[in-house]
Amino acid sequence: MICKLTLKNSDKLVLVDDTVYDYLQNDPYLTSIGFLKHLRIHSGGYAFFQKNWPLKNGTYRNETIYLHKLIGLKFIEQPQDDRRLYVTFKNSNRLDCQIENLEWAPLSKVVRNTSKTDNKLGIRGVVKDSNKYRAIIHYEKQRINLGLFETLEEAALAYNRKSEELFGITKSLNKIEGYEPKEK
Repeated sequence: MICKLTLKNSDKLVLVDDTVYDYLQNDPYLTSIGFLKHLRIHSGGYAFFQKNWPLKNGTYRNETIYLHKLIGLKFIEQPQDDRRLYVTFKNSNRLDCQIENLEWAPLSKVVRNTSKTDNKLGIRGVVKDSNKYRAIIHYEKQRINLGLFETLEEAALAYNRKSEELFGITKSLNKIEGYEPKEK
């Protein structure tokens, strides 16, 4: 069964499994800090709890608990990996914290599933090279040169095709007019 949690600072709802809800309601520590009562939405779209606890010396201790990470640590087996792993959302909805929607993933997969790029051209995997455009992609810590192209669109298309081949359809694909990713 799916349970919907309210957020203190938003009308949006967070989805969790009933087993997760029971845990959140009955865990002695989470109950003592009012976890469910103080759940909020972060500027990045995540559901989280944050509280500043006053200390005897007049300062404060900040406590932040991200709901998806708490669920991942408690309910999802973390695979053995030498890389640092993060709890990610399979459907990219940061308020869908159902167990089947969460998974442990390395940073490379987290980045691959974001549409944001800091590239000066605004196109992922493409750089200006003299009067042409070079398409590149990284796979298993190796840089793969996809070639030089006359137009930005051709280079972006080359990146998209190789990205689809290596990683499937992800949010990192460039938005190109007339281009549709191939469904698997």
